Amino acid sequence: MLFINIILPVFLMVFAGFVLEKTGHLDFRTLTFSSLYLFTPALVFSALLKNELQLDLARDIALFMVVYTLVMLGVSVACGRLCRMDRETRGALSLTTVMMNVGNFGLPLAYFAFGEAGLNASIMTFVLFNIPLGTLAIIIAQGAGVSLGTALTNTLKIPIFHAVVLAFLCQLLHVPIPVFLLRPTEILGQAAIPVMLVLLGMQLAKTQLGAWPGFLSLSAIIRLGLAPLVAWGIALLFGLDELTRKVVILQTSTPSAVLPLLYSIRFGTRPDLVAGAIMVSTLLSALSLTVILYYLQG
Repeated sequence: MLFINIILPVFLMVFAGFVLEKTGHLDFRTLTFSSLYLFTPALVFSALLKNELQLDLARDIALFMVVYTLVMLGVSVACGRLCRMDRETRGALSLTTVMMNVGNFGLPLAYFAFGEAGLNASIMTFVLFNIPLGTLAIIIAQGAGVSLGTALTNTLKIPIFHAVVLAFLCQLLHVPIPVFLLRPTEILGQAAIPVMLVLLGMQLAKTQLGAWPGFLSLSAIIRLGLAPLVAWGIALLFGLDELTRKVVILQTSTPSAVLPLLYSIRFGTRPDLVAGAIMVSTLLSALSLTVILYYLQG
């Protein structure tokens, strides 16, 4: 029942996007722009505004994110060196194992699994993961050719960051938002989750699956097998409350993120391997996430 009620609805919406892309009935660029600049910022802003600002929780999630990212990065680099991979291939391995799909996949999954409370917690995780992981993805993809300042500046330009700052300022300064502004923002935000999943399906439809069984197997094992265990241990170490612990474990167990593929294409960090790993991990996650949800809800 976990698969039918939680996992299957996610994959059905992904499949809808896949079909729409294959039939050419939807413009990918327009939908991406709408999601990035309208629906997702509206979701983040309205969700953060409805929930009381919890600095302690934000601190705990941020610390979790730092430790988790460092551990996973260390694992990917070590595995890449042990397997004698070149720099570009090691970069592709890091992009597909450290970067998980907390947005397109993680937000809907948390909502279906834990309801509105789970969605609100997952948005906090999404926000706190998005900025540092986005910066790290640029650094990994470009290698030594980019500075931390440049990567961080590019990341802070995304509209989601502006929505976060605006929501926090409204809460800290106790600025009331008029109903005529809040209602359309909430409705636009409700469109974010289905649009994210449709976009994921459209992106997968563009992906060419190559023949690199060794790399794809290693990437999938680290992302879907090892990552949940690492997240589980760190969450227990930091003593997160039950719901937050379940949400961060679930979100960090999601398949490889799609955004790093764009960076790998731009900077030449084996986009063929990255695209293949995204496809394989997304398909296999139907099984791995069902098992993880069984234990989280047990």
